[in-house]
Amino acid sequence: MSSTAGEIIYKAFSPNLKILGCVVLGYIITKQGLFTAASAKGVSILSLNVSLPALIFSSIVTAFTPDNISAFGSLAVVAILYQVLGVVLAWLIREVFYVPRDFRWGILVMGCCSNWGNLPIAIVQTLGKSAPFNGQVDVDLGIAYDSVFVLIMNTCFFPLGLHKLCALDFKETKSVPPFKERWGGRIASWKQRINPRQTLRHDEEQPVELPEESGLDGPDGPEGAANDLSEKSQDDDVPGELKKRTVRYTSGSIGRKTSRQLSFTSMLENTRPIPPTAPLDATGQENTTHRTYHEPPTPAPSIHKASIWQKVHSLASGFLMPTTIALVVALPCALIQPLKALFTQVDGWTGGRIPNAPDDKPPLSFVLETAVFLGGITIPSALILLGASIARLEKPQKWRELPISSIVAMMVAKMIVLPVFGIFLVQGLRDHTSLYPREDKMRIFLSIICSGTPAAVNQLVVTQLYNPEGTAHTLAMNLALQYALMPVLSTAVAAIALYIVE
Repeated sequence: MSSTAGEIIYKAFSPNLKILGCVVLGYIITKQGLFTAASAKGVSILSLNVSLPALIFSSIVTAFTPDNISAFGSLAVVAILYQVLGVVLAWLIREVFYVPRDFRWGILVMGCCSNWGNLPIAIVQTLGKSAPFNGQVDVDLGIAYDSVFVLIMNTCFFPLGLHKLCALDFKETKSVPPFKERWGGRIASWKQRINPRQTLRHDEEQPVELPEESGLDGPDGPEGAANDLSEKSQDDDVPGELKKRTVRYTSGSIGRKTSRQLSFTSMLENTRPIPPTAPLDATGQENTTHRTYHEPPTPAPSIHKASIWQKVHSLASGFLMPTTIALVVALPCALIQPLKALFTQVDGWTGGRIPNAPDDKPPLSFVLETAVFLGGITIPSALILLGASIARLEKPQKWRELPISSIVAMMVAKMIVLPVFGIFLVQGLRDHTSLYPREDKMRIFLSIICSGTPAAVNQLVVTQLYNPEGTAHTLAMNLALQYALMPVLSTAVAAIALYIVE
């Protein structure tokens, strides 16, 4: 039975009421000083390391079967395509619009990472209980499907080192040139590679201009002036023809000296600065005062390359996260029928080959019930943390200095362009492949929902840790606009997804 447009819009908007309620609650208690930063950190650690893994484990064990495990591959493919397109759009925005220096690499991370955790699960838990879905069965299935998106995002962000891009914004000291100068220099370098002779001939024809006054000792300093006077007195005794050749040769040599001096200056600018924890005597300044540092000096980087075993161990240790461990443990328990019968009802196994406990439940049903109980705090706590993060955003001192064009462009890319791409992609996979069967409505619905979520809030925490000042103003303004428009844009995406699955 098809629903009217009004019913579809109401169904799509109703989950946002629950989401907004939790976000507003977190905002209010933070502004009132009841939810401090230390408290928020403790709740985030609890949510990420305890409740979310418990929710993933309970959902996968009850929802995944040998018949629908093939959905894992199709969901992973769609998630990776979303990330690739997001990075491409973010790179185009960075090249076309002005992006501040503290967000040049962070914008690529924002394009890749979306809030695939609490927002899609909150929508699934509300809409999955009514038509056209199959009640609690589809709710558990939707959470299990969403765990694939969470796995892909967490794998890219932590083990594969995507979070390290946020640190690059605070290591570069040079200002970024405008769009025209940046691409003009690239085009000039491409021309030089194509036809280097013509470029060298053009450089030789250009006259060498030297500064008349300089306070530095060198070609333009006092010693250089004395050399010029001696050369001039010698040139008075030289014929005119030889004098021209001598002057031409001298100009070329001075030009080469100047270019060498400039290149050395640029090398100094690119040198790694002295760590702030190093003693002041290391800078070459005279200082007899002894200071006590709370942190030891930063050790010098090792000159030895890491072995293959060290690289493999470092990569493998990045995967040892609670969410990943929960997924790895839950998949065998869901797919191997004797193991699954220990946790939940399985036809042909529970009560027959595997006897029930005295309460007439599977022997390990209490483990699954505990996981469901712990997982229940995941979504409310995450949404309250989101409201607290928004409450702590600092207002810019001058609104005119904000990169409005790039902020708006990033919002359009994340919450308009990507959903349009996701809608057509999922429909194409449904109509022309077997990756998205028509009868699996929850798989289609969740994949479309995940294409229209704002950026992940985890990036804000990581960026603040990498920034020596502990702030992330540009990132915060991007997140504020996306989450402010989330009720309207997410409702539109959810309404379209409901219309497609019906």
